[in-house]
Formats: sequence, structure tokens, C-alpha cells
Amino acid sequence: MEHERVASALIAAGGLRFNAAEPFILVSRKICPVYVDVRQLTTDSEGWRVAVDGLVGLARGLGTIDSISGGELADLFFSVPVALELGLPHVAIRKQAKGYGTGGQLVGKVGPGSRLLHVSDLITTGSSALKWVNVIRAAGGKIKDYATVFDRNQGGRETLRGSGVDLHPLLELDEDFLTFAVSRNALAMGQVGEVKSYLGDPEGWAHRFLRAKPDFLTERINAVDGRITRSDGLEVLAEGYPELEPEIGNILRTRLRNIGLDVGLLPPGKP
Repeated sequence: MEHERVASALIAAGGLRFNAAEPFILVSRKICPVYVDVRQLTTDSEGWRVAVDGLVGLARGLGTIDSISGGELADLFFSVPVALELGLPHVAIRKQAKGYGTGGQLVGKVGPGSRLLHVSDLITTGSSALKWVNVIRAAGGKIKDYATVFDRNQGGRETLRGSGVDLHPLLELDEDFLTFAVSRNALAMGQVGEVKSYLGDPEGWAHRFLRAKPDFLTERINAVDGRITRSDGLEVLAEGYPELEPEIGNILRTRLRNIGLDVGLLPPGKP
């Protein structure tokens, strides 16, 4: 099966990782025990080709497409070769419009009413996906389909559906994928149980972990001469789980003061 070929390539490339003791921090500043790095497929030409072929097959079953789009940066590893394989123009979408050169947020042309298929590496909640869709529509393009290598099954499909866009993933973080990962010794049965617990209630899983291990946050704060220079831990609390600020924020402040750090850069809260 095509899905198994892609899953096998992803696992072989080291694109599936598990660590419940030291969870991964996502772009959203949420934490999770399982991390899928689709970009690892590009480190092996055969695995990369399997994924691209799968996306091309999806695209060919979606009717007329005028252009392929991809968002900065990881999407482009897949959207560009898909466009080449289909013989279609490519449109790259920048995260922000540039203030130099020709400026703008699009690299490529989106004609009025042109039909685009967006191709991405991965989708989680769909917040980034929706931004790409809105940029295309603001430029006059039409988009009703969104293809991705991997769907983490955390609301992305529903987010896109709410804007009239259908999601087409090659792989999903579901029972079939987890079973396949076990068969390839990429996950143990105990780890599968932890992943299912997380997927069933991501917020609850994260809350339990952070309450039990608040030092996870302090360990992710770098400082020089008493000044905080990098604050991944603070961002997890302030952006990912602000509802835990009243409970964990004071613990975090106390521990930072105890090691001599300036707490002036901490999220708002009681001193």
C-alpha cells in the first residue's frame, strides 16, 4: 500500500520520535510526547521520492489544478517537486511580506479565479494552514483542497473544513499508523498507550506533566550574567498554557530567583 511505503520511509529516515519524560515543544508552544519530523524524508532521496509520488497521486485525483502552492519553509520541500512533476507553476507563500526587493508575500502568480492546491509537510491544529489559504484567497485565487504528508489529527481537518477546504493526508497519527510503527520497532506498546492518552486529551496530558515536572520549564531557560537570553520554557507557559500561569508561574519565579536570574522577563503574574 502507498500509505505503508510512505510510513516506512518516514520511520527509516528517523522522522518519528517519542519521549514522554522530556516532551517536544511544538511551534504553537504546546508540548507533546511524540514528534513527527517530515523534513527528515528529504535526507534520503528514495524516501523523499515515495512521499512526492504519493502527493502527486493525490493531486491527480482532485480535478483541474492551475498551480501548486507551498508555505515558507518546510512545505516547499514537497510543494516544489510536486509542481515540477505535474508540470504546473508554483507559488511560494512567505510568512510575512518582505520590505525589500519586489516585496510582497507571494513568490509566483495567482490569477483571478485560478485554482490552487496547497501542499504541506504536516498539519496539526490547522492555524498555519488557514493562514496560507487566506493569503491565496486574498490574492484572488481559489482553493478547496489541501494536501499534506502527515496529519497529526489534532483539529487541522476541522479547521480547514470550516473554511470550505478538504484535507488530503498521506499519513495520519491514528491507530493504523501507531500499529505500523510498532511493527517496525519504532514504538513500543507502552509508548503507544502514552501517545493515545495524549491524543485523547492533549491539554490534560500537558497539564498533568507540567504540574508534576515544573523544572521542565526552568531547564529550558538560558541565561548569561543573570539575564535571560532564551526562554523556551517561559514561552511554553505564557503562550502554550497561560491557564497554568497562576499555578505554576510562582513556582517558576521562585526557582529562577533561587539560581540568581532576573525574573523581569517572566510572564505577568504575582511577584
